[in-house]
Amino acid sequence: MIGHDPDRTYRAAVIGAGSGGLTLAIGLAGFGHDVVLIEGGRVGGDCTNVGCIPSKALLHAARSGIDDPLEWARAKRDDLAHREDEEMIEHEHIHLVRGWASLTGASDPHVVRVDDGGTTQLVRAEHVVIAGGSRPVTIDIDGVDTDQVVTNEGLFELESPPSGLLIVGGGATAIEMATAFAAIGTQVDLVEVQDRLLSSEDPLITEIVERSLRSQGVRLHLGATVERFDGATAHLSSGSIVEGADRVLMAIGRVPRLDGLELDLAGVGTTRTGIVADDWGRTSVDGIWAVGDITGTTLTSHGAGAIGRRTVRAISLPRVPKVGSVGVIPNVTYGEPEVASVGMSLAELATVAESSRRRVVVEHADVDRGYTDDIADGRLVVDAERFTGRVLRAAIVGPGATDLIGMFTIAIDNGIGLRKLFGTVHPYPSHAEIIRQAADDFTLATLSNLPRDWWAMARGRLGRVGRRHR
Repeated sequence: MIGHDPDRTYRAAVIGAGSGGLTLAIGLAGFGHDVVLIEGGRVGGDCTNVGCIPSKALLHAARSGIDDPLEWARAKRDDLAHREDEEMIEHEHIHLVRGWASLTGASDPHVVRVDDGGTTQLVRAEHVVIAGGSRPVTIDIDGVDTDQVVTNEGLFELESPPSGLLIVGGGATAIEMATAFAAIGTQVDLVEVQDRLLSSEDPLITEIVERSLRSQGVRLHLGATVERFDGATAHLSSGSIVEGADRVLMAIGRVPRLDGLELDLAGVGTTRTGIVADDWGRTSVDGIWAVGDITGTTLTSHGAGAIGRRTVRAISLPRVPKVGSVGVIPNVTYGEPEVASVGMSLAELATVAESSRRRVVVEHADVDRGYTDDIADGRLVVDAERFTGRVLRAAIVGPGATDLIGMFTIAIDNGIGLRKLFGTVHPYPSHAEIIRQAADDFTLATLSNLPRDWWAMARGRLGRVGRRHR
């Protein structure tokens, strides 16, 4: 419903109606709580309006050859945004208040001020949940026309695809939009300061991504920066020149939206990366919670939703012990091919002695579905503990990677090792056969060396314990 009673104290006030905020509002309402949901922009936040939904719609439209892919993506986005808005308006336990929120001070941090540009109103609640999201980072480039530059917030409003698009950045957004616009027919140049794309992913994965993008006509400029522009010509630090760059897409990262929230007045702790909150969403102030991008701990919609569900439980069932971790959160990139990984970061994996872990690599081309579909470039890389087969990290590049990674997410969260997966039956022929093959390869390599693998695993664990206690 629209509006609220300013004299009433609600169970919760949720600031932000993006992925995390909607999870909180709908989840708490499901427990029968009356919730005030505050949003200054469009319901659905970045994910629905300028992120996940329009980008995936554009990828689909580009691959499908739809005549006006940008308009088609906008139509899909607007339809979902309208449905989400209507759901909030019609919900009997959710009170939608439109405007920009700020905390009112340490004397009563559970009072939120809402300014809609003309009037100011107060919202009182037992709990305040901050889910304000993030915004894209931009950098200044000498000579660039500001009308040339777009971020994800303006990209989908373009009336027509540019003839030339220069993308600054080499992460998920950059790769997805390079894939989409190359399929539309735009000449895409991608400039990344690192010497490879997706620097948080394994080189065995990223080499396939780079090879695929080049085959799609994307020109990669790795280990380079854009030094200056001269009209539509970009001059790179490598000495290369990119001509015909009608548009420049900034895709170099995101920062939390902290401006205007008056967090310091309420005593809410922050760092350079966002609001300090644990994996239940608790901040430094009792009764104030934070979830999603604004905490800097996860920059994904599924990550925000995961923490949000825990916060719903903590608020609705305060006497239930807060035990258990949030679990591992997969990283995904919806390019062509898809990329997905889960588990330890590469830096964390490097702290595990090589003697106590085993790496299994399976090529898509080596399973029968890869053969029938003529997949030349696709790969699964699994790092597992010797002897037990406990999955430390898994990464996939290839068809259906973002769906297949769920098997490894379950395995890591539940301590299911590769040897246990050995007996799992997958449909034949399917892309999931790469998981079966990885389990087979690990099991066959270790069954004949169990004593040696047990000793290698034990030494590796003792080594990590020793390092922690130095």
